[in-house]
Amino acid sequence: MTTPRGAWPVMLTPFHDDLSIDLEALDRYTDWLVEQGAAGLFPVALSGEMYDLAEEERLLVARRVVERAAGRVPVLASSVEFGDAAVLAESVRRMAATGVDAVVLIASVLLGEGDDESLLREKVSAVIAANPGVALGIYECPLPHHAVLSLDTVAWLAQQGPFVFFKETSHDVAEMGRRVDVAASSRMRVFNAGIESLVESLDVGTAGLSGWVVNVYPELVQWLAEHGSAASPEAVRLQAALDAVERTMAPSYPASAKRLVALRSAIDFGLAGRWKPGQQVDEAELRGLIAEVSLVAGEVVGA
Repeated sequence: MTTPRGAWPVMLTPFHDDLSIDLEALDRYTDWLVEQGAAGLFPVALSGEMYDLAEEERLLVARRVVERAAGRVPVLASSVEFGDAAVLAESVRRMAATGVDAVVLIASVLLGEGDDESLLREKVSAVIAANPGVALGIYECPLPHHAVLSLDTVAWLAQQGPFVFFKETSHDVAEMGRRVDVAASSRMRVFNAGIESLVESLDVGTAGLSGWVVNVYPELVQWLAEHGSAASPEAVRLQAALDAVERTMAPSYPASAKRLVALRSAIDFGLAGRWKPGQQVDEAELRGLIAEVSLVAGEVVGA
């Protein structure tokens, strides 16, 4: 797998009111993201409420997105089973069997808080040995704790042949550049998680964005990934507008993102969720955001 540069949404999981997964809405959401220009899809991430899905549901979501994407874009999904190396390796095998293009390992699942990073290397080595030919990713998910990996470990991961994707969450552009440098001779591409620094990170070699705002504005993030630079006032202006979307969504995320998707796509995407149940959103505020972003996008990219 060669990981396409650009916008990688960490896909939301739609639920019925009884909190069962709404597969029809998931199909329509998959189509919409692809049609809007997403470079690839990342279901079964934190935004998709991965920790609140049973393993069978995680596999179901991954398989459904793979089937619906039908090769139009690559699909990644996370393995989040806690346990020793053997448990993790088997979890990766099951997720790979859904047909995803790569299985993403979670740094804070591999490592308990305070664990030495040598444990991560042991587990990753076991996963690779047990799953020959399976492409892998790594994600510095901030939950259940924020494990930001050392540069030495990032370099080691890049040197392991299967790694093709790294969602980094240092939120430090200089560190992103160092990570890009140590992965430069490998297949592993580094993706920023924060829209607030996307264009700056593109200038140091990141491959794009995999974060919240991509779930609702994939086409604008893709435009930035293709045209953005900190030297471009237009790109900086669009980035600021998308950063405002993300900051406004934050207090009621992911319900706020689900409502924005519904408003922008006409998908019947309810607010129900397991991660943060019962969230309410400010409808007028969200509609105002859409109007503001439409104005900026129209002036910057003609959207």
